[in-house]
Amino acid sequence: MPSTPRRKSTGAPRIAVIGAGVIGLACAQELKRRGADVVVYERGMELGAGVTVRAAGMLGAAFEWALEAEQLALAALARRSGELWPDFAAQLERQGGGPVEFSREGALVVARTAAEIAWIDGLAVACQVRGLPVRRLSAADLKREDRAITGQPPAGLLLEGDRQVDPQLVLQRLAAALGRAGVGIRYGRVVERVVVGKDLQMPDGDRFDQLVLATGAGALPRFVGARGETVETGLPELVPVKGQMLALATVDGAPRHVIHTRDIYIAPKSRWVLVGATSERGKSDTTTDAATIARLRASAATIAGALEKAPEIVAWAGVRPGTPDDQPLIGETAIPGVFAALGHYRNGVLFAPATAEIVAEMTIDAKVSPLARPFDARRFDKRASPSHSRSAKA
Repeated sequence: MPSTPRRKSTGAPRIAVIGAGVIGLACAQELKRRGADVVVYERGMELGAGVTVRAAGMLGAAFEWALEAEQLALAALARRSGELWPDFAAQLERQGGGPVEFSREGALVVARTAAEIAWIDGLAVACQVRGLPVRRLSAADLKREDRAITGQPPAGLLLEGDRQVDPQLVLQRLAAALGRAGVGIRYGRVVERVVVGKDLQMPDGDRFDQLVLATGAGALPRFVGARGETVETGLPELVPVKGQMLALATVDGAPRHVIHTRDIYIAPKSRWVLVGATSERGKSDTTTDAATIARLRASAATIAGALEKAPEIVAWAGVRPGTPDDQPLIGETAIPGVFAALGHYRNGVLFAPATAEIVAEMTIDAKVSPLARPFDARRFDKRASPSHSRSAKA
């Protein structure tokens, strides 16, 4: 079970969060809301430079639930976070001073060939079994739902509960809300080494009771004891997964829904239309390939013909943080007081509020939600049984 929070004389634990992406900032916000004294360390000079600013911001709770039909724990996390997002978005807009473009349009899933009809049938059944709203659509129905759809796709689905946001706006509102709440973000702080003792000492000399690792695909710090000896976290190496995508100018006839096909997605925002994304496991470079970007664009144009002539604004690549089993690492590490919020792969934006809730329960209340147990941060550590399997308050 999580260690009992070490507290200052005021009774509030002092907690450092390493990483100012959407996971790190969401954790910081929830920790502060529950009474902790929180500081965020960010290696870059801007928010979410690692992966969040390169994300599409889709909140595909039903789509991910259906895709992960055989991974029930991951699907349950997606569903819980999807339930939290409406209130989370409203809170961000209220406390952060502006919109996050939380869209309630729902998402369309489009079959482009007869062979893909079986695929969307499987998605529909998975949603129905789990009580998620889904509506089967004919080609004519698809075009009524979104006039941007061209050609003759044989069938589709409407996932009415799926949402989207602009991840860059989410980061800006989180940072503003944290600033108003008195949470400092220390930019340009590369945390390469943390000294473990009665407390946790950062390279700048500041000391904390607890620490949350939310570094995305970035390197984790080395933990050392008082004599400089390495102290193991029990965490596995993260697996980089490169994804390429492009942004097209908003044009007349562009989609208003998120649209999924079997190999791409289209995510319209107010300032551009995002098309993505590749999945290149084991690659950590952020270069783009002209042929790959051209294929993404051409594929999008087969669904929404207006995008064929939309000016290209920019193309980029991001590195998603994967894990050996493609499921997150959430929970206390082998070092008491050091917690992981890592490895969210392609769903960091979606999973942010649920991960923040879980981390806050562990650090502040020393409780482990049943939802979190399958994501035990020590499940790859052969030296000890998973910490979540010990007696813990549920």
